[in-house]
Amino acid sequence: MKKWAVIVMAVGLFGAMPVLAAEHGNMKMDTKEGVRQCALQAESIQQKIKRLQSEVKKGNKNYSAEELKNLEDKLKEANKLLEDITKGN
Repeated sequence: MKKWAVIVMAVGLFGAMPVLAAEHGNMKMDTKEGVRQCALQAESIQQKIKRLQSEVKKGNKNYSAEELKNLEDKLKEANKLLEDITKGN
């Protein structure tokens, strides 16, 4: 019984592989291309961080306390994302 269950699961996994490959077909594993894409994404994240920093600096003059808290949360999230990208996680 266990043997049949293992065989059925194995066949199921082999059947799912083409679907998973099709979903990620446009992704390239080329190192140079991956590094380039990562650098472009990091650059755009850095731009977002700078923009958010300038908005947070405006403070209570332009934003309510809730809006300012949301901006600070977005800034923290962008910084975390940049940190994850630069560490390679």
